[in-house]
Amino acid sequence: MSFKPKIIVCGSPAELSGVACKKIVEIIHASERTNWPLSIALSGGSTPKMLYSLLHEEHLHLLKEERALRFFFGDERLVPADAAESNYNMARQALLHDIPEDLVVPVDVGCVGKVSKVACNDAVKSADAYEKKIALLLGTQKVEGMEAEIPVFDIVLLGLGSDGHTASIFHGSQAESEMHRAVSVGFPSPTMSPKVWRVTLTPITIIHARHVILLATGKEKKCVLNGIIADTPTEVPVSRFLRNCKGDVTFILDKEIAGNLTC
Repeated sequence: MSFKPKIIVCGSPAELSGVACKKIVEIIHASERTNWPLSIALSGGSTPKMLYSLLHEEHLHLLKEERALRFFFGDERLVPADAAESNYNMARQALLHDIPEDLVVPVDVGCVGKVSKVACNDAVKSADAYEKKIALLLGTQKVEGMEAEIPVFDIVLLGLGSDGHTASIFHGSQAESEMHRAVSVGFPSPTMSPKVWRVTLTPITIIHARHVILLATGKEKKCVLNGIIADTPTEVPVSRFLRNCKGDVTFILDKEIAGNLTC
């Protein structure tokens, strides 16, 4: 199956953030105001942080007074909400501290203090609770050919790990094979840190989003990117499920990862 996402190659992290910011604002303005707030699932990482800061700097009125977006999280580490490793904490510092509370929908991590105390069953409880919270706010839709009903996000922001994961969908994890739930759990591969349980949107939820925006940088991920895009890749990363996306897919890349898109 041929897969041809829109690919934009940027010369710097600042340019990449600017392109992503423009894309999000274009999606907002292309929608009917009666559909605001649109739903967006945020990603963690240093590259999205620059994007969130830019949204705060240039479009706060649109997001705060005009209430154009409601912010969810594509994945979250089960660490205290004020921890440096928390995706919520990063997004709060960069943008969400000035957004009305009813427009911010964090994962209930259910933990304080030492993160080592968070076990798998705690992660499952957090995932179940977040799935219900999302469904309450967005509703659900029947998935063609399946019994599952899932929420449909307007925008899902994603990153890309050097091991091929996206969100917290790791190879061999429960989330990777989950086909009936919108939210699941994952535990990082041995090369990833921190070693804590995560709550994550599932592939089926990401696949049915109206817009998927992948932000990816670094030459060490070039083969992973090729594994997603190429029809006959030398590597098949877990994130290859993105080839099945039903909506608009945009990859915003730096020059190092883009290259010639072959290993």
